[in-house]
Amino acid sequence: MHLHLPLLAPFFLATKTSRPGLMSVPSKSAGAAVKPRILCLHGSHQSASAFYNKIAGARRKLSREYELDFLDGPVEVEQQEQPGDRAGSPDDTPVLRAWWQRDENGRHVNVKETFEYVQHKINGRRYDAIIGFSQGGTLATALCLSGVMPGVKAVVTAGAPLVDDPFVVAAAIACTCSNSVGASEQGRGLEIPKLHIAGERDNIVSVERTRALCERGGEGEVVIHEQGHLFPTRAAVVNRVIEFLGNALKDG
Repeated sequence: MHLHLPLLAPFFLATKTSRPGLMSVPSKSAGAAVKPRILCLHGSHQSASAFYNKIAGARRKLSREYELDFLDGPVEVEQQEQPGDRAGSPDDTPVLRAWWQRDENGRHVNVKETFEYVQHKINGRRYDAIIGFSQGGTLATALCLSGVMPGVKAVVTAGAPLVDDPFVVAAAIACTCSNSVGASEQGRGLEIPKLHIAGERDNIVSVERTRALCERGGEGEVVIHEQGHLFPTRAAVVNRVIEFLGNALKDG
């Protein structure tokens, strides 16, 4: 397990590097008006570029109205070999990442460092919403409750489970300012609307685990699709996401 906390890298559109970075996708909407900005967090054993590619259909629609930033996780993880995999050259092997891992006792470790890492990488850049897949969706919900991204007005997750440790860290961070400020930050985070997408054929994260995340995260709803463990790109679900974001962000 490797945890990297490098200096802030510049925004870029494509990456093949061992240094985690931030991929910025400008809005395709015409006009000079500043568009809402969304932070996109990949799942475990993915990367910013992998998530960017996997949600191409949804990304194209979202980028008409929003600027999208795809952030790499700080923890470098090994490729999970599948039957029939053949070893390639190091240059052909993608760098896979996660937001945290488990120790030998099953506890999720480096979670606090991940919150610090996100703050470091966005470097004061304000976001209107967060989209997260799987582990990234859990982090997105916890970040919302921590108060470290005060501009966030909406969260969208897909295939994301409830994991206790990130929420313990989020509560501790929210309370570091003062008891009253910490309580208000957590209260505001609980009131931020959240859309949790779950797959009825998901054999990695059950619908029940996503419902538990919804309950822990405060204001939210669960939308179920008939597919498995993925961020849906079918029109019906993507249109629901766009409608949700439009309603949540309409007041600026």
